[in-house]
Amino acid sequence: MSEEYQTVERNREEGSIGIGAMIVFIALILVAAVASTIIIKTAEELQQNAESTSDDTRKEISGKVNIIQILVNGTGTHDLDSLIVTAKIASGSTDVQVQDIDWVVVCGGANGFGLVTGNLGTTDPSGGALAAPESVNADRLDGSDYEATSELTAGTTFKFDIDLDKNTAAPNTASDGNDALDAGEGACNASAGVGETLELKMIVDGGGTTISELQIESITSGKEVT
Repeated sequence: MSEEYQTVERNREEGSIGIGAMIVFIALILVAAVASTIIIKTAEELQQNAESTSDDTRKEISGKVNIIQILVNGTGTHDLDSLIVTAKIASGSTDVQVQDIDWVVVCGGANGFGLVTGNLGTTDPSGGALAAPESVNADRLDGSDYEATSELTAGTTFKFDIDLDKNTAAPNTASDGNDALDAGEGACNASAGVGETLELKMIVDGGGTTISELQIESITSGKEVT
């Protein structure tokens, strides 16, 4: 076999090997590009999820109400009529206004189930269209009223009333000149006796929710509800 023929064959083999190596190299680049795209997309999704979770967590802790004490304010024959709640804005809370705070009381027992709600910034906590005007249902400890738009900074202690016997379903229709709602007909008027349990939820708009279980041990005015 001549030397020239051997040289041609050797060049042909080397060329084939070069083309194969190039194909493998291009394939590796394509695989790396696809893999990097997937990794980048996954990283972006994880970052977005983390930011969303962080935002939700910040909202939960940026506004929260802690219950300090709940006292019996008024009583009927066998049940509570109203409560005085002392609460404090939790540490780290920001931009919480009086009107941002709602409360919900769930009552229930042998005498039935009831639900009473309210907002601390409303001028009519009872919720009736014909109810007599009342001050904002949030007071300083000295008894003076807050405005609905007053900001409650972290650590601020305040108090408010919960009327368990207020009838929020319908106003007084009697022709006695009294536009206030009938008392003693509310959703919890028969479900707040000794030995029964209430659930109080404090809800901050755009913030967190505090849930407290209240055990009624006495209906004597001034006694604490634990």
